[in-house]
Amino acid sequence: CPSPSTERQQQREIQRSTFSLLTAIITMTTRIGMIGAGTVGGGVYEIIMNRLKSTSATITKICVRDANKPRDFQIDSSITQVVTDVSSILNDDSIDLVVEVAGGTAFAKDAVFTALKAGKSVVTANKALIAEYLDEIVALVDQVNNAAGSRGKEEKKVVKFGYEASVCGGIPIIHTLQSAYKGDIINEVQGICNGTTNYMLGKMEDGADYDEVLKEAQD
Repeated sequence: CPSPSTERQQQREIQRSTFSLLTAIITMTTRIGMIGAGTVGGGVYEIIMNRLKSTSATITKICVRDANKPRDFQIDSSITQVVTDVSSILNDDSIDLVVEVAGGTAFAKDAVFTALKAGKSVVTANKALIAEYLDEIVALVDQVNNAAGSRGKEEKKVVKFGYEASVCGGIPIIHTLQSAYKGDIINEVQGICNGTTNYMLGKMEDGADYDEVLKEAQD
């Protein structure tokens, strides 16, 4: 189980995990479209645009509901365009990678599926989306890549789907399971993988009252 942590710490871990996934997927000049600009999205933008500014990765578009809403982070308008129509990202052939941090399932599912079908890799921090649609997304990734492979190496464009930021508060467990345990058979992983729940259970083990510790966790 992960160590107890606050919601703010979890958000930072998710931001760092999303950044790590992006650096793993980025292998050439990469133009990124980001869907969502909340707490996680803002952190991801600042990390990519500051820490990766010397590389070829750039967030060229951000899709939000309200373009005039004040943000907690600075957007470089000379590089990044703020849009309210997600199709501006999904139909943009110059965008190679989509980062989905909008949350929810209906809108996010449509955006992720459309991006993958268009040959764009996707990174998400959306827990609800993964819980409900992971099998369908993995099947779609395989379908898109198999179709690209059947056209020959010249036209082959492999899409990738990164979702580690949506699991265990951003703890890098997915990559570890996929890379370090390839020769093992893992039937299940058990544990309470939620920082807030762990924090509350730890306090309650020490004698704290449920209502008291719940309020403390929420604050």
